[in-house]
Amino acid sequence: MHSKVMMPLAKALDVLQSERMGFLGVWVPTISILLEKMEAKKQESQLHHCTPLIDEVIRGIKKRLEYIFEDPRLLKASAAHPMFRLAYIPSHKKAEVVSELKAEVHQLQTQSSSDVQTDGDNQDDGDAVMGFFPSRRLAIERNEVDIYLQSSETKRAHAFQNLPVMKKVFLKYNTGLPASAACERLFSVGKDIFRPKRNRLSDDTFEKLLLCRVNKHLLSG
Repeated sequence: MHSKVMMPLAKALDVLQSERMGFLGVWVPTISILLEKMEAKKQESQLHHCTPLIDEVIRGIKKRLEYIFEDPRLLKASAAHPMFRLAYIPSHKKAEVVSELKAEVHQLQTQSSSDVQTDGDNQDDGDAVMGFFPSRRLAIERNEVDIYLQSSETKRAHAFQNLPVMKKVFLKYNTGLPASAACERLFSVGKDIFRPKRNRLSDDTFEKLLLCRVNKHLLSG
């Protein structure tokens, strides 16, 4: 019984710790689904005696994490992820999140336009004359948020194919810090190489020593 109650929580933790789902935008959907599943557990007759435990789990989650459903950065990160978009954004927050996404896109477009303007200062008179006419590309880009939200494509590789500015928004809010596991493995094999007496090693020498240490088993044969 206890394992059935805690299963949704365990799976949610697996999702949040997964390297494949290491995006800030995963938090709101994961916690939202977890709360839904815990509420559903209360309706299962065979878990009737576990209701106090379920209530405590729900209470604990809300106490620690309910703020994420109001956090602008987390909501935008979720909306900018093609797997979720607005699906798990609270109803009273959807219009606000869409407005903020459009503001983000506009800001990035303005920056890009400024860069183009700077580059254009060195162009000839013909280019300057052509600059008199409004850019159709900017008009199209202003609709990127609407196009993105109406799309059903969930794979990141395809979702931003023709939406370069929305892709920048996704990267801005969903680029996480790299895992430390690789560094920990590196330092675990370094041993004497990382001691103070070796602190003047050049990069090349350090790399050679480390590779020799890691591959020393190849020499034993």
